[in-house]
Amino acid sequence: MSSTHSSSCSLDKQQADSLEGWSGLNSPTSFKTDASSVGEGDGDGEGEGDGEGDSAASPFNLGLSRRSLVAVIGVGYVGEHLVDVFSAQYPVVGFDVSEARVASLKKHHLDSGDQRKITFSSDESDLRVASYFLVSVPTLLQSNGEVNLVHLQSAINTVARNARPGSTVVIESSVAIGMTRQLLGPLAISRGLFVGMSPERVDPGRVSPPAQSIPKIVSGLDDLVPGSLDRVARLYGMVFKTVVRVSKPEVAEMTKLYENCQRMMAIAYANEMADACIPHDINPFEVAAAAATKPFGYLPVDPSIGVGGHCIPVNPFYLFSNCDFPLLRAAAEKTAKRPVQIADRLLQSLKDEIVPFSEPCNFRPRVLVAGLGFKSGQSHIANSPSVRLACALADSDKVDIMFVDPLVDQAAVPNVPRLDERHWTRQVLDSFDSIVVASKQPGLDFGILSELRHARVENWCNVRG
Repeated sequence: MSSTHSSSCSLDKQQADSLEGWSGLNSPTSFKTDASSVGEGDGDGEGEGDGEGDSAASPFNLGLSRRSLVAVIGVGYVGEHLVDVFSAQYPVVGFDVSEARVASLKKHHLDSGDQRKITFSSDESDLRVASYFLVSVPTLLQSNGEVNLVHLQSAINTVARNARPGSTVVIESSVAIGMTRQLLGPLAISRGLFVGMSPERVDPGRVSPPAQSIPKIVSGLDDLVPGSLDRVARLYGMVFKTVVRVSKPEVAEMTKLYENCQRMMAIAYANEMADACIPHDINPFEVAAAAATKPFGYLPVDPSIGVGGHCIPVNPFYLFSNCDFPLLRAAAEKTAKRPVQIADRLLQSLKDEIVPFSEPCNFRPRVLVAGLGFKSGQSHIANSPSVRLACALADSDKVDIMFVDPLVDQAAVPNVPRLDERHWTRQVLDSFDSIVVASKQPGLDFGILSELRHARVENWCNVRG
């Protein structure tokens, strides 16, 4: 259990593994769609619906039928969710360029005994009989903060090579304003495809309300291909209880970003409140709980060490790419710096409170970070503020740092030693000088923290055991 130290920290191994293969293009900022690569198709497997609701102006018709094949392009967290939802009404193929991901999903599907018509594949030929294509690949950022379109463009090129005229293509991935039109518009016109945008509303770890009960925003490029909105709305209406039509994809794109960025703003404000409480010896979680009793005009948000995942930390930059949001930019920049600021504050407090820390000797305070998942109950560490905190402490070369998280393996953060959760005992925990509760993960009894005599506990999750 002795901790070792390394001054270099790897943040993105798990994230990189999850994106394996979605990198078929050289230019991450290219908006050019390879429309010329679309095959004419042989017409096999065409849907057998009556075409109700299709525009007479549309030259092609693949009717809506429960036998129509739905292809989900990219089966990460969001894509797997779409496979699950649509397989209640349609045969579904979940396509991913990562053969490892496909193998994992196949095994899980087989082991579960699921009898629904679900196929997972990395073979593009399995897409050629699909009538509907739902694109749900990651849209991340480059190191300079610009939107990285590599995975989305690669997925759309995959669709372009396999979609028959009259097919429907919907982007589920979060994108910048106007990106659906720029990426799918030329393809829709040249190949006779119905296209639209329906932003995902998946919240990792949340089980209520059921996915089918969450209102679904849908849009279509009707000004380019009449009937697109009807086609998209009818598809989603078969599996979602409430379908909300908006006038064009730009409205759907802005709606998604407005939703997530509002939460970014609220979190930044809650964290600012928490920092203001410190010099006044006020418990910020007590303040947040008291404020949450107001039944109107208040959005309950607890303080934290920051935001993580593929959505909230990233979405503001989609807006910044072609919109002016100075208030949001300030919140995003401040939130991005927060884990390092908390690390600096912790180091300063250790220096002030532990006398040997400031003397020339070999003494190094021991610090434990509890919870590295980007949010409670999650093993994913994409943009995790907890990981950034742990790495900032490691890179300081002033403390011996360890982490504990039942859901995160040592391989995910190889340069920060992992404390096995079996050692989450009072005796072991009291051997640390400081414990930072960064993410409330299952499998840890947080009540034991109140029994510690030596370790200083900094609680950013309002855990009570």
